[in-house]
Amino acid sequence: MPVEHELLSSEGRDYAMLERNLLSHLRLAILLCLLSASLILNARLPTPADPGSEHTPHTKTGLAIAIIEVIAAVAAIAAGVWEYWQGYADIKSQRGFLRASKTHLAILSVLGVVVFATCLMLISNENV
Repeated sequence: MPVEHELLSSEGRDYAMLERNLLSHLRLAILLCLLSASLILNARLPTPADPGSEHTPHTKTGLAIAIIEVIAAVAAIAAGVWEYWQGYADIKSQRGFLRASKTHLAILSVLGVVVFATCLMLISNENV
């Protein structure tokens, strides 16, 4: 006959949440690196009206934006690892609720601004 046990903690769910968040940070970093590579290689989607529009000339602005995107990708990975280890330490110390770090929020806010500014620059300037 099965015996019911009362659930006293949510360690499994919290650990799965930490892994999922770390993987989300890695996915963001991969997307930022992909954007950086497309800027360095000058890869664009062609417009149907202009078949040669997928090739753009090399510019220093595109290279600068690509470097910023790579730095943002490294910062995203660092923020994800930081949050993972902070949460893992909370689980090991058997804290009931995991603490949210202000540093992590600040890093992700800066990354959001970088991504938004990059999008505005790419939309406004056709030569990048």
